[in-house]
Amino acid sequence: MKRVAMLLTVLLSLGGAGTAGTTQAWGGSASTTEGAGAREARFPPLTLPQLGIRRASVIPVGINRRGQLAVGGSVRSLYTWKDGVRPGQQGSAVIAGHTWSRGAGVFDRLGSLRAGDRFSVGRADFEVTRLRRVRRLSHQEVRGLFSDRGPARVVLITCGDRSVTTGVYATRILVFADKV
Repeated sequence: MKRVAMLLTVLLSLGGAGTAGTTQAWGGSASTTEGAGAREARFPPLTLPQLGIRRASVIPVGINRRGQLAVGGSVRSLYTWKDGVRPGQQGSAVIAGHTWSRGAGVFDRLGSLRAGDRFSVGRADFEVTRLRRVRRLSHQEVRGLFSDRGPARVVLITCGDRSVTTGVYATRILVFADKV
């Protein structure tokens, strides 16, 4: 669990994260876990009607050499840590998606969700309980996001508050949802 917290603190910190046009803040280049083998091991798709998301692929990925989640380049797919909790299981499943300045990112409008909105991952249904915009999270908060304990829940994550001047994303948007 200590390795997870350390690894994922890097994932959620903003030290130099973000590039113009894409959200490479979660790792940039994908690891080999996103190759053909990862396609076979995909998690069930996410459906989020409020955002017009119908069956978005959820691809399990590893970490890159810098210890960050190896999110792939597809702005329409979603990514989750391959060693993390699966959506619907006990604990928190974390699903990351791109925001893209050109408007084609799967989570471009994630910050518009409200408490009570519902979505599904495969056969598991979830209800949004809260939304947070953060610049940084403590180690304890990160451990809570990736916990394998407690009731089944999902945390959706994307970048937010992009500077038009620099192209850097200043915050992370976190949407918390409990299984219903």
